[in-house]
Amino acid sequence: MTGDAQRIPFNINVLLRRMLPVICVGVAGNLLFSWYTADKGKWLDWSQCSAAYLLLAALLSLLPWFWHCVRLAIWGRFFGVKISSRNLLRIAVATDVGGSIAPQAIGGAPVKITMLVQQGYTPGKATLLTLLSGVEDVIFFAMAIPVSLVLIQPWNNPLWQHAGWFMKKNGFAVLLTMLLLFSVYLLFRKMRRSGQIGKNRSPRWHRWVADFKSTVHLIYTQGRKPFLLSVLALVAQWLTRFSILLSVLLALGLPHQLLHFFLLQWMVFVAMVFVPTPGAAGGAEAAFLLVFGKIIPQTAVGTVLAGWRFLTYYFMLLTGVVILWLLRERAVGPAEMQAEPAQPKCPDT
Repeated sequence: MTGDAQRIPFNINVLLRRMLPVICVGVAGNLLFSWYTADKGKWLDWSQCSAAYLLLAALLSLLPWFWHCVRLAIWGRFFGVKISSRNLLRIAVATDVGGSIAPQAIGGAPVKITMLVQQGYTPGKATLLTLLSGVEDVIFFAMAIPVSLVLIQPWNNPLWQHAGWFMKKNGFAVLLTMLLLFSVYLLFRKMRRSGQIGKNRSPRWHRWVADFKSTVHLIYTQGRKPFLLSVLALVAQWLTRFSILLSVLLALGLPHQLLHFFLLQWMVFVAMVFVPTPGAAGGAEAAFLLVFGKIIPQTAVGTVLAGWRFLTYYFMLLTGVVILWLLRERAVGPAEMQAEPAQPKCPDT
């Protein structure tokens, strides 16, 4: 293991101790919020629901970890970094569990970078691979949103109208902010080229930048196939996540307008990115109600919301904590600690 990797610690036990209180409070808050949104506090009777569909929903809530492992394996093969299936699962699970204590826009990126470095990636490659996940998400939603708009045409949806109202009222401020950020970027780039920035950077920083740039070049020139395969795995990951709500609805005997529920979920997940609370707590529930509150029968809103949020978030976290606890003893084996990281397919340029 490289010196940089050894200087980046990751303690599973600390993460687990911090997560348990957050999960317990979150579950209680989710139930209270869902009860409050129900019609006079009345819920559908869960005892009458389909156990088979609930089991399917629980399975679907955990299946995204499999697709995440597939994506990690694709890039590991490309970069020549061998990671056991055990540690691939640890990375996928810890990324989601660790990301639950950060805003949705940040997620588990710091945890993922740290664990990739521990498994043999250089810091530059680990950072780029983590950022690449965000790029793949953008590609997926760039494909999913137009399909949803054409098939569903959600112009009257409350969340769509709310977003339009916000842009109408604050469009100039948003545009001005974007122009300001772009100007700062151009100024920073100019100062960097002129040598005014970066003179006092440490050798470690320069190595990271050089490694990051060489990895970008390597992926651009030779990584198109693994990138395509990774995007396909990500599509499967998101479609699996979208299917959880359908299983909850079918379990409760609400099989109507399933296509609408499936195709409109992008609104909820995109809105969650802009919520600054850990795990988009509160914002996810509010976005769900805005998107689906008028489609779901009023007496079923609280029940559906509780089931969807629990399965897509809290059940996943509880299961993730258990998995990380079971795998904590062999986080990184002695042989892996002493092994040198494998070299990529071709030398960095």
